[in-house]
Amino acid sequence: MGSGAKAVHPQAQGVLGIPEAIWQGFWDEVEPLKRLYGEAQGVEGPLPPALEEALLHSLTHLWGRAKAMWEEE
Repeated sequence: MGSGAKAVHPQAQGVLGIPEAIWQGFWDEVEPLKRLYGEAQGVEGPLPPALEEALLHSLTHLWGRAKAMWEEE
């Protein structure tokens, strides 16, 4: 993540200064990705376009959430 260690302010909460509620939202979004990943593992040959799109959407969304968490001060 980031280019260096993030300063943690005394009033910051949670791991990396990210409030627990934001972490919980992040974990809630990991579950659909895990489900899609499991579904994709069972596919022989190329992934159906809808499954591939759902996986990419989920990864992109998760990346955006993680980036926002990291940049939030």
